[in-house]
Amino acid sequence: MKTIMSCLALVALVVFTSAAFAQGPTLTSVEAKFDTTTDNKNGDSELDVYVRNKDEQEVAKSEGNEGVWDKHSSHSVTLQIEGTPSKAEVAKGSILLTFHPHRADEWKFNYKITLTFSDRSSITKELFGGVLTQYKIIRTDPL
Repeated sequence: MKTIMSCLALVALVVFTSAAFAQGPTLTSVEAKFDTTTDNKNGDSELDVYVRNKDEQEVAKSEGNEGVWDKHSSHSVTLQIEGTPSKAEVAKGSILLTFHPHRADEWKFNYKITLTFSDRSSITKELFGGVLTQYKIIRTDPL
């Protein structure tokens, strides 16, 4: 009986360890830094930031980011991770920005989004010359 239990424990260890290694590194943090350029974001306009995987499912988000983001200022946002997405599925994903302007608002910006994984590797996406307005409220960029 002792031998059978030892064998079962060994099999379970191999199965669970193999599954963990098969998935590879997982997403542990997402930081987004927005640099407003020549046109500010109004205080009552909100910005939602999403990271989506290769199947366009949300894996990280930060919603309702409000406040005045003045010209030539920087603002950092930490995204909340949903589940345990793998690096392989996130690497072919995208960044989705959704702008909720209050009345007329045009916001011009650059961004740098850094995704960090459990093996300490990272993926960085940078954008220069972004514009969101009451007429163009959504922007999607591949990672």
